[in-house]
Amino acid sequence: MVITIGAEKGGVAKTRLATHIAALGASQGVDVVLLDTDKQGSAMSWGSIRNEEGVQPSIPVLSLPAKPAAEIANLAGKYSLVVVDIGAQNYRTMLECAQLSDLVLVPCGPDQQEIESTLNVFEALRALDPRHEKGRIPAHVVLTRVSTKENAKATLDLRAMFAEEGVPVCKSHIAQREAWRATGKTGRALHELKGSDRSLKAIDEMQALYDEVVSLANQE
Repeated sequence: MVITIGAEKGGVAKTRLATHIAALGASQGVDVVLLDTDKQGSAMSWGSIRNEEGVQPSIPVLSLPAKPAAEIANLAGKYSLVVVDIGAQNYRTMLECAQLSDLVLVPCGPDQQEIESTLNVFEALRALDPRHEKGRIPAHVVLTRVSTKENAKATLDLRAMFAEEGVPVCKSHIAQREAWRATGKTGRALHELKGSDRSLKAIDEMQALYDEVVSLANQE
């Protein structure tokens, strides 16, 4: 299974999603590898810290080569789950990886610029779309940094807008919770942090998203 996570705009939680999907998969005994294509190397840094801290289970994090198709195909034959973290605005790599993916995730927050850039991504994916009839592509938006209030009007309006554009959106989302601040520099996922009982809502949201993502990828 290959899951690619990419967006046109930075700061939308791409690496956060990629590392957590990889960590949750590993925690369930899935043989997983994480590929980092971002020039900032955030996923590589997360993986290095994880290794230095001796966090288990161990997760290999690799830097994706300039021409990723052959490498992804090779890794997909060795690992049950390949998670690809695409750098912002790296359209060439994103589209190339999309062709090899069981699912493409496009994280998007409530900011208008993020919404517009997300629509640009889906326009590009639709233009690519060599595998599916009627413009259907294996891609979904993941709403990130939305309100913590259940059924908040702004979140419902955002979902309705994407629906009008014919853009699929995951039922699960990631709310703007304080717990996420602790994950970037620790090499750990939310469920692996000390005192994680204080972050139960965030953990539950991420677990629900992971379960949905795996289900969607298997359908494809």
